[in-house]
Amino acid sequence: MKITDLQKLDQNIIKFLSEHRGIERAVKGKILAQALDIDFRTLQSRIEFLHKQGCGIGSIDNGYFIPTNEEERRAGIMKKQRTGIAINNAVNGYTLAELDWIDKMLDQRG
Repeated sequence: MKITDLQKLDQNIIKFLSEHRGIERAVKGKILAQALDIDFRTLQSRIEFLHKQGCGIGSIDNGYFIPTNEEERRAGIMKKQRTGIAINNAVNGYTLAELDWIDKMLDQRG
């Protein structure tokens, strides 16, 4: 795939991130979103799309970056895995919760 195959916003994300190669140059998502004049959720959605297109965009607590070696790639992967585990735990808790859990918790009589 070539950059010209992507919509303009995605091209701009890639161009911006090309200046943030290496984990030490990670850019906060909110800063990136502001620079592109989009909201943070749109940025997240577009980066998710770019991941599906084979773009290796890493993310850590400090922001988004282009990994330059396997150690940086692994750091980004581990962050995603931890996020996935947290989401899975939330889904499981929500799924298994009884619908009257709040009433039982707030009931001071028992």
